[in-house]
Amino acid sequence: MANVGRMVKESIIQELSSTLAKRPNLFVTTVNRLPSAEADSLRQKLYTSQARLVLVKRRLGRRTVEQLNVPGLAELLEGSVGLVLPGEDVLPAAKLIVDFIKTHEDQLAVRGGMVDGQLLDKTHVEELASLPPKPILLAQVVATLESPMADVIFTLEQLIGDVAWLLGEGGGEKTPLPATQAGGQAEATPAQAASPLPETPTQSGAPAAPTAQETTPKQEEGTPS
Repeated sequence: MANVGRMVKESIIQELSSTLAKRPNLFVTTVNRLPSAEADSLRQKLYTSQARLVLVKRRLGRRTVEQLNVPGLAELLEGSVGLVLPGEDVLPAAKLIVDFIKTHEDQLAVRGGMVDGQLLDKTHVEELASLPPKPILLAQVVATLESPMADVIFTLEQLIGDVAWLLGEGGGEKTPLPATQAGGQAEATPAQAASPLPETPTQSGAPAAPTAQETTPKQEEGTPS
């Protein structure tokens, strides 16, 4: 019988060690005269969240957690120990334990635990249990990340709208600039072509005004001066 009992204990240790090696999450509770019916009720509630409750002796529990090499974890095991092994999500199991303790304070107490290989004390477990469920928590994180992105998109839409407005204004009718000739001079407008500049006498072909020499009469030959 002693050998059978030892084999059972070793089997329990191996099973718990294998489970904790794959998923290093654990909550440690102290059980004090908890009726079997209440313990079964807690097991059923934990089962709905893919968690389970294992009641072990303090010595056997310490042998199990010492293999994890987490400082301070073995010291959490005092008296009759209830190890809660959560599923993939640790939040539901933590909430169930804390809620169950509210109506069974004299029979069950949480001492701490381990999440992802990190030691948690009683306060941290209670804080963990107060967090919203994982889907709501993820939605809040996504909303927080999307908020700055929404501001950026709104700003970009404003800039695009402003640029489109400026392009629309710039694409309206423009005052035509005078066309340049090949030589770089502007072509004359119709009004300029119709009113030619007044011509100077030399330009119109009229005789030029006589010079001073031409106005002095020549002396005839033989006329005394």
